[in-house]
Amino acid sequence: MRNSKLICLVTLILIAAGACKFGSSSSPTATFKAYFDAQKKKDVAALKKTLSKSSLQMMEKAAKDQGKTVDKAMTEGFETPAAQKEQTIPATRNEKIEGDNATLEIENKETKTWDKIYFVKEESEWKIALDKTIQELLKNTGNS
Repeated sequence: MRNSKLICLVTLILIAAGACKFGSSSSPTATFKAYFDAQKKKDVAALKKTLSKSSLQMMEKAAKDQGKTVDKAMTEGFETPAAQKEQTIPATRNEKIEGDNATLEIENKETKTWDKIYFVKEESEWKIALDKTIQELLKNTGNS
């Protein structure tokens, strides 16, 4: 149950951020913007293209534990109050690329803080690493 809440939390953080057109994810920032755009358009297929393989596997397991498909869980996520409310991309800063790993800070307008999102490069494309983001979030809250 706690993992489901964390997945929802991270998803809401990501929903609260990104715009632009899906296409080239030549940078973590571009991938983040594509993710946000897919969220706004409620486009599950485009959303999946922005996520790492391990993130999709994690989401499949969480959805299965709830008796749902990933597509159904993502579609339900589009209907959350936070997803409905957030229409503008938040500010981003401090994109850092180290080999096939990267981070990007996203402004959290509610808490007035910057949340760090993790990325991995897969098949020459930057993908959001929700699993790594959740892992780091747990570490920082002492729940690892």
